Amino acid sequence: MNSKPTILVSENKTVFKSWHLEDLWKEHFNVEIIDINKNYDKQSTVVLSDRKEFFNKTNVNESILANKGIRHIIDHCWDSWDSSLDKSADFTLRPKDFIRINESILYKSLGYNNAKLNSNPVSDFLLLMNKKTPWRTELYNRLLPILTNNIYSYVENNIKLQNAQDQEYNDTTWQRYSDPTWYTSTRFSIVSESQVYKYIQRGPGKGKYLGLNVSEKTLKPCAFKHPYIVWGRKGTLAWQKRQGFETFNHCINEDYDTIDNEKLRLEKVIEQIKLCVKDKSIFTDHLTRQKLEYNFNHFYNEKIVMELFKKQMVNPLMEFIES
Repeated sequence: MNSKPTILVSENKTVFKSWHLEDLWKEHFNVEIIDINKNYDKQSTVVLSDRKEFFNKTNVNESILANKGIRHIIDHCWDSWDSSLDKSADFTLRPKDFIRINESILYKSLGYNNAKLNSNPVSDFLLLMNKKTPWRTELYNRLLPILTNNIYSYVENNIKLQNAQDQEYNDTTWQRYSDPTWYTSTRFSIVSESQVYKYIQRGPGKGKYLGLNVSEKTLKPCAFKHPYIVWGRKGTLAWQKRQGFETFNHCINEDYDTIDNEKLRLEKVIEQIKLCVKDKSIFTDHLTRQKLEYNFNHFYNEKIVMELFKKQMVNPLMEFIES
């Protein structure tokens, strides 16, 4: 195929219309807004559905073109651990490292890589929580005695950001908004992940198994040269290491990451948080500073990120379209 293939999308839908990725896609594909009245070349054109709209059957225009014989792709980059839609269309785009790729490109586009990150802590920790969940409520309640003077939030529990200034809510950047002073004025991050349980409980029994889903929350401290303790799924720190990042087992006990039982895992997480609050020397050693610098550079390493982008996102699409 000599010319660039065409990918049809709805306005403001799918990763092809994400403002920080659009120019990267255009290097390889013609990205066009769907016109159901237009005749497209079936060999060089595909139509792309957002996974949520595909699942909810609200991808009306995409389905119309798919029924006309245009090959149909599902954009399943978000929550790419979930394989349930893999055979629901002609092809499912599900890059396993999308969160790593997306966050690095997005944070760099937002200019966070140029932030002045000279540490001058006046508080112990930073705890940012938005969506209300039982495991976050439990973490919040357990930390209540030591929250004073720290920077924290629990937005859906009506606790706006405390001891720091937040950005006004907007649909585009609020979720990824960060003020570097949140990090430079605190000693470490407490990361409350999107999931902590192995199964989704639905009726009797264990329920549906959840693949390991690590979100931007665990990557964010690396982008701001911050040490971290994670309340998340078993294996979250192991995932972090597989991504090439450093953790801090030289100065805290990270065995919590290996504990299968959620209650026991939380106990160990709380234990380490309290230890770090009590002992102000933790995270001040030379090796920690080296790891923070390394994680920062690794997070923003354009060569690594672009290789992942091409290998896991561009190449699979090209191979499918040209097959």
